[in-house]
Amino acid sequence: MQLSKLYKESVACLLLASSVCAAQKDAEYLYEGNKLYNSGKVPESTTKYSRALELNPNNRKANFNLGNSLYKNAMEVKSGAMVLPESNTMKPDSLAGLIFDKASQNFAVVANSVSDKDTLHQAWHNIGNCYLQKKDYQQAVDAYKKSLKFNPKDEETRYNLAYALKNLPKQKGGGGGGQGKPQQSKGENKEDKGKPQQQQSQMSKDQAEQLLKALMDSEKKLQDKRKQKQEDAANSANDKDW
Repeated sequence: MQLSKLYKESVACLLLASSVCAAQKDAEYLYEGNKLYNSGKVPESTTKYSRALELNPNNRKANFNLGNSLYKNAMEVKSGAMVLPESNTMKPDSLAGLIFDKASQNFAVVANSVSDKDTLHQAWHNIGNCYLQKKDYQQAVDAYKKSLKFNPKDEETRYNLAYALKNLPKQKGGGGGGQGKPQQSKGENKEDKGKPQQQQSQMSKDQAEQLLKALMDSEKKLQDKRKQKQEDAANSANDKDW
């Protein structure tokens, strides 16, 4: 028994409409995230970018901007400016390291899926910064070298590369022991050129709890969404015409 042509067309229209609505909604979350980020409400922006990615995992601007917001949150945790919840048992450096990893993963998604040279340069630069903050100097060196392939003249990336090289574990015959401080991350949230402004105000306990919850929830929701898509695809494959 075959499904009617009208029924199939109706289903196709519904799926298309649903897709369009989801695309509009993830763009809305991205816009809201940018407003929060630029007004200094970085933990709240993290939640918005995560929601945008739940609706559209292929939204690379959301990946890039989520990486930026996570990086800034990690810096707050590392510096002690973020007031962590009493329930948190992790040390600030360990927690910051996990957030830097999450930021790096989002930048890596961008770096491995776009072709624009400026965006690739910024993404690899920011990946290098994440590794640098964790004192993983070899990984930072590798990332900065990739960044310079797309913009060999960028002085900030060249400086950070030199800083990472000087701080590599000492080899036989000397080396290591670099001085100075690395430059900041690249790319405003919206993928514009320039550097994000540093967060100066101390974050509240509520903001810290919101960030930690967003980190855990966003990963779980993304995994659930992928699982549901796989199940839907399997069910669709089994719905053959008789």
